[in-house]
Amino acid sequence: MVNPLNLTGHNKNAEETKLPRFECTKCGACCRDEFLLVTVTGSDIVRIAAVLGLSPNELLKALDFHVVADGEPTPIGLDKFPSVATEGGLSFIALRKMENGDCVFLKEHLCMIHPVRPVVCRSFPFVFDESDGQRTWGLSAKKEICPGLGTGPQTSEIELEEIADTILPDIQIYREFANKWNDNQLSPTALDILKTILSDTRFYS
Repeated sequence: MVNPLNLTGHNKNAEETKLPRFECTKCGACCRDEFLLVTVTGSDIVRIAAVLGLSPNELLKALDFHVVADGEPTPIGLDKFPSVATEGGLSFIALRKMENGDCVFLKEHLCMIHPVRPVVCRSFPFVFDESDGQRTWGLSAKKEICPGLGTGPQTSEIELEEIADTILPDIQIYREFANKWNDNQLSPTALDILKTILSDTRFYS
């Protein structure tokens, strides 16, 4: 579902533009769903590495490089998220999942990196995009995955704008980085991209 972020001039009672009720129940369901890919931006990687004191080699153990094979469709929700060239092919960098589907940073029902959690976690269950000056929002989960949907107060346009203001610049900087990286690498590796991200000052702003 994709909707205009600025609903001025639209019928706000229309089902397709109705802002949902949402309140995080802290259930951790989104941290345990094996089918939810928690993608990370360059800024996410820098923040996580700084807080945990992780080297590029150590980051490799906490991150996964999800490759979309030739001919396979891009997973829903990732079609506008940047992918980067690695030795395995174009990859979406994401937090690693344990064998049971739990996020690698989930411990005793709590997020170990909550203060620096990825931007997709900060915005969940909402996703945002910006094209030709038009911002849109959508939902990345249904109530079966996120019990908080349909509960609590109705989300306001101001709240969505504030989240978008935090999320979209991070993704745009990462997109610019990914485009340049993909155009200039002859033998890219996952380790090299992490080293390059950690040395790129754009991700420290």
